[in-house]
Amino acid sequence: MLITLSNSKPQIKGEVREKFVIVKGEDAIRVRQLGYYGEVDERGNVVLDPVEAAYLLERGLLTVEVEGKPLSFSEFTSLMLNRNPKFWLRYLIYSDLKKRGYIVKPGFSTDEVEFRLYRRGAEAGREGAKYIVFGVVEGEPIDLRTLIEKAREARNLRKELITAIIDAQGEVCYYSVTLSEL
Repeated sequence: MLITLSNSKPQIKGEVREKFVIVKGEDAIRVRQLGYYGEVDERGNVVLDPVEAAYLLERGLLTVEVEGKPLSFSEFTSLMLNRNPKFWLRYLIYSDLKKRGYIVKPGFSTDEVEFRLYRRGAEAGREGAKYIVFGVVEGEPIDLRTLIEKAREARNLRKELITAIIDAQGEVCYYSVTLSEL
């Protein structure tokens, strides 16, 4: 008896469209089965945020194409950096949280470094995110008014604000931010 083990992962195809990656047809179903990736549009396609696509591409679960040409992880990240200078910062935080076992969804703006974070074991769609994660680079100034605004926004949404600080080596540290009224 001959047993063959294959290390190949199923390739799901996505197509770059402006600031997103679109996954269509059977692949849309397959990408949703991988976990809580993307949002389903009115046509049944899955719309991936670039950080979600990069995460799946880096793991060999997704191929990303531009006009029919497949892109490597490096080519894709370069393309996304040209479209959004904060892409790499967003990717480092997203990837770190995913590796820690969290369900992570992009925040409400693709231009901000912001994510919705669900508790471990949560079912996205059945319960809301518990945290809002806001990313900053270590050593870069952050306006205190911006931080207060983010904390108020999180409180109004009944979420906890977590600030993710990225150091020069790409390591991420997380800090809880709360407002105190005196």
